[in-house]
Amino acid sequence: MKKEKMITVSDIVSHLHKIANPSLAYDWDNVGLQIGNPEQAVKKILLTLDVTKNAVEKAINEKADLIISHHPIISKPIQKITNPLYLRLIQNNISVYCAHTNLDVVKKGVNFALAEKLGLNNLEFLSTETGAKLYHVAVYVPQDSMIDVANAVFEAGAGTIGNYTNCLNDYEVSGQFKPMEGSSPILGEQDKLEKVVERKLEFFVDSFYLQKVISIMKKVHPYETPAYAVYPQERQSENYGLGLIGNLKNKLTLRNFAEIVKKNLNASFVKLWPADKNQKSLIQKVAICGGNGSSLLSQVYGRADVFVSSGFNYHTLLDSKIPLIDAGHFYTEYPVLENLRNMLSDFDVEIMELKADEHEIRKELII
Repeated sequence: MKKEKMITVSDIVSHLHKIANPSLAYDWDNVGLQIGNPEQAVKKILLTLDVTKNAVEKAINEKADLIISHHPIISKPIQKITNPLYLRLIQNNISVYCAHTNLDVVKKGVNFALAEKLGLNNLEFLSTETGAKLYHVAVYVPQDSMIDVANAVFEAGAGTIGNYTNCLNDYEVSGQFKPMEGSSPILGEQDKLEKVVERKLEFFVDSFYLQKVISIMKKVHPYETPAYAVYPQERQSENYGLGLIGNLKNKLTLRNFAEIVKKNLNASFVKLWPADKNQKSLIQKVAICGGNGSSLLSQVYGRADVFVSSGFNYHTLLDSKIPLIDAGHFYTEYPVLENLRNMLSDFDVEIMELKADEHEIRKELII
């Protein structure tokens, strides 16, 4: 009988990094495997927004091998390990992996989960800011090798723009070179000037794929020393972003939409700030940001009728030019746990969640 392959922490982490690359996280963030052994076997996973006491106790009681959390358990450098939560996790051999701002900015992440809960369509990123950079690469290849080189860089992660893959520009160009002593040219002879007709291929690549793309490009390229250039871009990739703007299927009053937000997110309450509108004003274009999105407010103006997020302070409310719905940090991010479950559906492991009513946030009292 064929022995089943053991699933390890490393297998899970590698898979999630393909969806939410850690390079997308902001510089101040701490993501990835934070506690545990990458080679540890995984049979049961607990999904949670936070690694709280309740989450750790459930993981222990249910004999989970891995906790996958949105918020990091370790966010700043530590000099000693005395935190009771860390000790409980280590003593019970439970690994902890966190995907935070890198999960905020990807298409299967926090904001897309929130958009689905609120029934939004025709989605576009509110901001394309991430922790990654974008590069423009140009390479010169013989005409007969164009397809092989192009397919190789696409496979390595280049050439994706928004919802389009295999994106490339190519031009016919004239080139020349003179092979020197020690060279092994596939065209021409040493000490003789060789003129050739080539194709110039141009494509975009995200920073976390750049080295892999360059490496595979050199490997597939027929020239001993390929000629290429790499240009950093001032703009960022359209493939990722923080926050979303989308449309409701039908126009709703502010009051009705706020009620829908509360119901669909199972929130204890939401706060509606109408700005210069009133509760009966009709809205259809909605901006959202899971968690604290107050820093994005200036990018919402002129683009949406209302902004759903959390963390709006007193002065933000007073100064806002559009209506705001504060649905709470926890409630605007919690839907991503369902997306995380779907991301792991190909693994033969048991997956459970720290449910909303098991989280400490449910101690919050409305008086």
